[in-house]
Amino acid sequence: MRRQVASVKPCSCLLDKKIAKYTANESFTYKQKQHTFQNAVIDAKNVEHFAQAKDFIKDIEQHQKEGTWIYLFGDETRVNGNLSAYGTGKTYLMECMANELAANRIPAIFVTEETLFGDIKSTYSKDGTETESEVLNRYFNVPVLMIDDIFTLSYTEWSEGKLYSILNERLDKITIMTSNYATGRIQERLPINGRKIASRIVGQSIMLEMIGPDRRERKARERRNQQ
Repeated sequence: MRRQVASVKPCSCLLDKKIAKYTANESFTYKQKQHTFQNAVIDAKNVEHFAQAKDFIKDIEQHQKEGTWIYLFGDETRVNGNLSAYGTGKTYLMECMANELAANRIPAIFVTEETLFGDIKSTYSKDGTETESEVLNRYFNVPVLMIDDIFTLSYTEWSEGKLYSILNERLDKITIMTSNYATGRIQERLPINGRKIASRIVGQSIMLEMIGPDRRERKARERRNQQ
């Protein structure tokens, strides 16, 4: 006798609740919400990065199955000539991705590293509304976690441990990060868990190295010339 196996899809109302809770661009300013793939300022130095990021969102279902990460980085120790590891558009590109995720109703969280640790520390206050477990579970389980400017804070054994726990729990979920550190230098910032974190990033990630002209400096010159 042949058996039929029923497939169960999540109720749309459950998806709506998750999207309402995890909207990637929820905290964005009006200006940040205008950073999209449709109107992005692209030049020869970043055209490939934008194409790869756009394709990643296009193939998001496959990446969700595989738990793919993206590591957007630019390290000043790897720069030659007049190029820069700063102002190359790493955050800008991740904001484009966040806005695309929101437009496609894909639950995601976009945070800076400072906000991430601040959320955890807020649970230690007597006025805190969430427990540490609740906050950590949010970062463990959100379908897409985007961390801007990772590895920039002053670390303690506590903060190293929390960051390692979050990333280690997300080996089967999409994580997207921007950083000014190549993976070989992460241990300089995190002497206890740096090698383990770097290993996980290398093993899980599409690596996008963004080195090019400092666009912030260019915009500053343009403003001065207009005055």
